[in-house]
Amino acid sequence: MHSSVTPTTGARVVMPRPREVSVETFEIAQPEPGQILIETEASALSPGTELAVYTGVHQWLTDPARAWPKFPFVPGYSAVGRVLAVGVGVTTFHVGDRVIWPGRHESHALVNVTDDNPLVRVIGDALPGSAAALATLARFPLSALVQAGVTLGQAVAVFGLGTIGQIALRLFAAAAAFPLIGLDPVARRRAIAEHTPGVIALDPAASDLRAALRQANHGQLPDIVVDATGVPNTVKTAMRVVADGGRVVMVGSPRGIAGDVDFYWDLHGRSITLVGAHGSAIGVTPRDKFPFALERAMRLLVSLLETRRLVLDDLITHHVHGRDLRDMYEGLLNRPDEFLAVTAYWR
Repeated sequence: MHSSVTPTTGARVVMPRPREVSVETFEIAQPEPGQILIETEASALSPGTELAVYTGVHQWLTDPARAWPKFPFVPGYSAVGRVLAVGVGVTTFHVGDRVIWPGRHESHALVNVTDDNPLVRVIGDALPGSAAALATLARFPLSALVQAGVTLGQAVAVFGLGTIGQIALRLFAAAAAFPLIGLDPVARRRAIAEHTPGVIALDPAASDLRAALRQANHGQLPDIVVDATGVPNTVKTAMRVVADGGRVVMVGSPRGIAGDVDFYWDLHGRSITLVGAHGSAIGVTPRDKFPFALERAMRLLVSLLETRRLVLDDLITHHVHGRDLRDMYEGLLNRPDEFLAVTAYWR
């Protein structure tokens, strides 16, 4: 085992029950064969999954067939840090490497890399830690592009300009979609979306949304509409405003039942394609119907971030110590005009 100086105790965020957040200490173990020990530089809050668990509405909390998520829950799955020690047999990572991985909100983590874990990637030092912390989270909005099919020159509208929607919009920009339209009722989020050249941001509560979209797209409705809101009934509006024969991509996990969707007029009668873009669309290995794999996805995301073709720095409204995450959850829930992307640090 190779190591630098390693502290003996660490700290992590724990949700013991809904609406409660605490910080607990733990003993830092040394890596076993095939493992690396990482000191966390920053971790990103997932506004969908983590808020669903925090508020107790995540659909798997009460499912006895699911082992995750359950209380007490340690949140987080997107982080950046530095390798402190490597176990026997590890040759692809070295002490001092800066890496991204599906890290939780904790100061240190043991990560298994025996099987060439595609989600653990070396990343350069130039990228700010708070932006690098979003890299693993970005694979979820990337699934919207994977499921959308051809993007070159396609008009794309994104409902919901939270963290996932904003990243999706920027990924579609990197993939040469045109024009790009962001839709959100929060004025500050619309303004941030327009930091990306060529993006037009609209309030979806406009009296005639179809007319506003046509005006933004040379008289046509968008070819692709992405729902990143997580609100079930948004799918009805998304289907209503996409072009005939267009595609509606569901990337925000809808927690609940969509109510009065008229599948004849809103879907069938206009030959619309409605497709899910869950994170499972990008697996460890290529599969039938899902050819895009994690190794390729993460390699692409790291390249986009390092070359600054994907810029996420300005999405981060709060970068706080891990002990302050409860305030961040409450802020995201109650003050969307102030809170967007949130990242945490421990040092």
